[in-house]
Amino acid sequence: MKFVSALFRTLIGLVFGAASAMALSPAFAAFHIEGSDTAPLIAVTLVILCGALCLFAPSSRRAFGRGFLLLGVSVFALPVSTFLLSGRAATDVIASSESGSEAATAIGAGMAGVAITGLATFFGLIVGAILLLIGLVLSLGGRREVIVVEK
Repeated sequence: MKFVSALFRTLIGLVFGAASAMALSPAFAAFHIEGSDTAPLIAVTLVILCGALCLFAPSSRRAFGRGFLLLGVSVFALPVSTFLLSGRAATDVIASSESGSEAATAIGAGMAGVAITGLATFFGLIVGAILLLIGLVLSLGGRREVIVVEK
């Protein structure tokens, strides 16, 4: 029975790790260098790390709490992640633009970067805070036993 419980906790961790890797995928794309496989390796490492964290949780409830905490931190970091990606995209677009139109290209790339980062900030801060609160309640909360001794 302990094996099935450990397998279930690991599965919980792998699912939350995959969701966390998906939330951080803009940052992985921003740091991607052509010809290297570092971004997928970091994503797989994140999934395995979350699976291991949940495997060593004492109960399934705590495993869910740890998964929600990692997912909450990843979603809360989504604005920074999209800011990195929009900066990388703006740099690539400006570098490949025709001579004489760099200013217009920079203005357009900057406006698009502000729009997508603002949307990610709105989504990331609200959903990330909710996920962090759920994770804290599941990880730290619970029934406490109090024994009152009277004379």
